[in-house]
Amino acid sequence: MYEKTEKKLKKLKKELKARLAEIKETLTGTRSKDWEEAAVEAENDEVLEGIYKEASSELAQVKFALKRIKQNEYGECAECGEEINKKRLNIMPYTTLCIQCAQQLEMQHRR
Repeated sequence: MYEKTEKKLKKLKKELKARLAEIKETLTGTRSKDWEEAAVEAENDEVLEGIYKEASSELAQVKFALKRIKQNEYGECAECGEEINKKRLNIMPYTTLCIQCAQQLEMQHRR
């Protein structure tokens, strides 16, 4: 039923893993001996670490979505059990919440 989505998620998983490997390689690379260049590199590393963290989080969500497909739970809201809108799944294929539950959760976090 979700073969197309599963392919899309597997492709995204592969891309995220490659991105993470590239960032990790950059972060573990050698530093410049020039202190000014080293300072700029340190600033760049902070940005890369943020991107790494976001990509890691997205990868975990993608893996969980693939697991939900295998368990025949994909497309079902983890909160209320209702079906998640197909358009929402198309835009965010790794979402676990319907729009109503996602909005309620966001409102709770704002308080």
